[in-house]
Amino acid sequence: MKTQYIDNLLVQKKLAKSELAKELGFSKNKAVVGIFLDKALSGAEERTMFEVLMGLKDIDVNVVVLADTNMELAGMAKILNYNRTNRRRLLESADMALIFDFSDIEELLLNGIIPVSAARPEISDYNPNHETGNSFVYNKKTPWSIFAALVRAVETFKFPYDWKHIVRQGVNSVNHD
Repeated sequence: MKTQYIDNLLVQKKLAKSELAKELGFSKNKAVVGIFLDKALSGAEERTMFEVLMGLKDIDVNVVVLADTNMELAGMAKILNYNRTNRRRLLESADMALIFDFSDIEELLLNGIIPVSAARPEISDYNPNHETGNSFVYNKKTPWSIFAALVRAVETFKFPYDWKHIVRQGVNSVNHD
């Protein structure tokens, strides 16, 4: 896809992130990790997510969870009540997303959101040496493996050229115009 489109997408994402940051009280200069809970998590998934969130509190990132749930997330993430408007807002502002088996990767990629996911056919793990890939893949569904992939994503986000390249590859992987 044309560079101008990606540039515009990233400018719009920055503006949307700034608005959301102001409303939710977090830094607009840090990466936003979105967690889209479109379905209820299993007990094991919920425990894993809690452990990952505990680790994310100690790294330089903003976590926003879109959920219609009773899970206690205070102090670990900013919460948006699940509705169509908030879903659109998070799609427009998140830089990356921790995703689950039920997550729609194509929608995320088209919105310039880089998935942090278990291996799936529609994604490829980012390789910084070859500058290839459109996501950060974890090999095991354990808190430490997921956390390691998130740390790689957050550290890569700090390099704007590399991040823009990953976003371009993500958008191009689903939009072949």
